[in-house]
Amino acid sequence: MNVEPEFKVLVADDSAVYRKLVEHALSPEEYNVLFAKNGRQAIDLFVEHHPPLVITDWMMPDISGIELIESIRRDFPTSYTYIIILTGMTDTDKVVSGLAAGADDYLKKPFHAEELLARLGAGRRIIGLHRQLEVKNRLLEELALTDALTGLPNRRAVEAWGTRQLAGAARHGFSFWVAMIDLDCFKSVNDTYGHAAGDAVIQTFAEILKTNTRSSEICGRIGGEEFLLILTHSLKHDIEIVIHRIRKELEAHRFKFGETSLGITASFGISGFQGRTIPDFNVLVNQADLALYSAKRNGRNRVELMVFDEPEG
Repeated sequence: MNVEPEFKVLVADDSAVYRKLVEHALSPEEYNVLFAKNGRQAIDLFVEHHPPLVITDWMMPDISGIELIESIRRDFPTSYTYIIILTGMTDTDKVVSGLAAGADDYLKKPFHAEELLARLGAGRRIIGLHRQLEVKNRLLEELALTDALTGLPNRRAVEAWGTRQLAGAARHGFSFWVAMIDLDCFKSVNDTYGHAAGDAVIQTFAEILKTNTRSSEICGRIGGEEFLLILTHSLKHDIEIVIHRIRKELEAHRFKFGETSLGITASFGISGFQGRTIPDFNVLVNQADLALYSAKRNGRNRVELMVFDEPEG
């Protein structure tokens, strides 16, 4: 069996004899084995290396195998660890209590090397399935927070990020800005040139928005032709420069649909906050939305800013 060298196994046993027996059993399989002489050392090694598989003796002088298992299950719930408990006990109730504490399997002392390897192999297969599941869950979570057309964060992701950052802004006193953006007369693009053309416009503007957003900020598509941009740690003057740069970059871009060259514009509404009392994030979004409607009413392709009083100094 070809086992990757980085597959780590933590072995906790106060008996030098049994540590040596485990070492002899695992050596041919090229496991990366970490040995602990007691429960405390086992916890320290686990914290440092996060091995996916643990073999622990039941009886140890300081921290028992059961206490080690409970510690791993309690303190490291986000990553799966397969745990085999070694025991000289034959009492079924004791074995059941070990499994109930969080062990995945048990092996009675004295053990045969072949049986230990077989149980490790079963553990590795289960670990592999857990890793596949974790990858799929991360992918599903990412998809749930990503707009499929643009690859930008979606409304759910932007609102979650914005709510967290808003709390930080109030706690540390830095500025927090919300910009609502809507592509002007977008329906006519879809009606005249088709939805593929409309998608191309949205994707192009998403790229413009992304290239003008710092890594410490966020931009996202929140539905249709609407986008949301959140900026922090900036003065009103700097925010206006950024937003107008985005506006002008879109205005200068020419979209070609067949023989037609078309210009697209966008309107922007901005609201801001700086203080110690945390407003509701949706309140700021609604204020930015009102500013956006004002930009639309005043001729489109413009920026409207809610009144924002910066503290002196």
